[in-house]
Amino acid sequence: MGAVDYLLKPVRPDELFKALNIVIGQIDQERAGEEEKAILRQQVEQALPFIQMSFVYDLISGSIDNRQEIHERAAFFGLEFDAAVIMVIDIDDFANLTVDADELNKQILKQKVYQAVCQAAGPHAMVTPFGGDNLIVLLGFQGTPEILAKELAMAAAEKIRLHVDKALNVTVTVGVGRYYQDVRYINKSYYEALKAKQQNFFCGGNQVIHIDDLVHMAGMNAFSYPFPLEKAVLEKVRCGERRPAREGLESLMRELCGGNASVEAVKTSMLELLIVMSRAAAEGGASIELTLLNNQRVSELINCRTNEEIRRFMLDSLNRFMDNMLENRVSVNMRLINKACDYIVQNCHTNLSLDEVAQSVHLSPYYFSRLFKQHKGCNFVEFLTRTRIGLAQKLLRDTDSSIVQIALKVGYQDTSYFCRVFRQETGQTPNQYRNQIINKKLSIRGK
Repeated sequence: MGAVDYLLKPVRPDELFKALNIVIGQIDQERAGEEEKAILRQQVEQALPFIQMSFVYDLISGSIDNRQEIHERAAFFGLEFDAAVIMVIDIDDFANLTVDADELNKQILKQKVYQAVCQAAGPHAMVTPFGGDNLIVLLGFQGTPEILAKELAMAAAEKIRLHVDKALNVTVTVGVGRYYQDVRYINKSYYEALKAKQQNFFCGGNQVIHIDDLVHMAGMNAFSYPFPLEKAVLEKVRCGERRPAREGLESLMRELCGGNASVEAVKTSMLELLIVMSRAAAEGGASIELTLLNNQRVSELINCRTNEEIRRFMLDSLNRFMDNMLENRVSVNMRLINKACDYIVQNCHTNLSLDEVAQSVHLSPYYFSRLFKQHKGCNFVEFLTRTRIGLAQKLLRDTDSSIVQIALKVGYQDTSYFCRVFRQETGQTPNQYRNQIINKKLSIRGK
């Protein structure tokens, strides 16, 4: 009954109470739904910095090559852009600035700088911490001419530098990359900004340096970092290939130390490499806890006085990462394969594919297939078939279901094909198997 019904005709009290209880229940459900939405909204807001950091990392690492995905993820943060410039901001002389500070006060200073940069950059920029003392700023543009975009980016960088200095009495160096009209190539702007920022070792801090300025610094020993070699090293670390990774690191060190870079510049570059190398090792199966850099390891690098000491330190760090991966990978892989097997058992009645199972444990189909055979001694299809036939045997023993029903329950749409596979695996047809079980039971009862 609706409210009008109650107004127009008499209602018994029990009907009224019943209707009121239904309304109260509906109100309670709506309130519970709103409370759940509020909790979820709060959780998303708390996780927003990490979601933003993940997005920026995917952009600068070149992990996203789909414009639509980039636009959708940017829209989540209320941003719209089809072109961008990346800035890398570094707190000048942070180690000496905080030499007497404990870790809490160091983090407080970083947070204050981060907040100041956010204030100066404005709501249309994306600011996120990234490695060491660096901050990354993404400036998005839509239909802006390249020359104007560069002017706007340099103006924004100068505004950030001045604001941090004025608000905190702390100086920063801002490296600015080039403007890229295709958002899929933003990672190039990041590498350029990083390279520009690293020139503060030669020309001092507290300034804005654009990548194009490096041409004018030729007489000032402009520092060039071998990014392609770094990418190759990280790939070998991620794949657990110790010897090629070591050779790649040696080549990188030779090129870096063979140029005009100072020991301090090399140390800073190696600290950044150490951070991304630890991430690559974790992606390759190393324990995250053991690959995380601690103050002692950072201090060891900072205390290196020559390029040779830095080289030995980096090779030792690489060996530690690779040892960790080797020790941890076997147990991690076994857990993943066991998880995949559980998934197969639970879903063998569906039209299951190797791609789907690989995705359930976050591995590529090719790597999963190789890993699966290595640990189980059979391939995915063989294991799935055995699982389905094993389940079919159980249903034949314990239920009165027809062969057609059992075939469907274990993932076979074609009963004839199911019978053929069953016979290949057991040497009997399903009916022969069921009759054999029935005869055994009768024989036991007869005794």
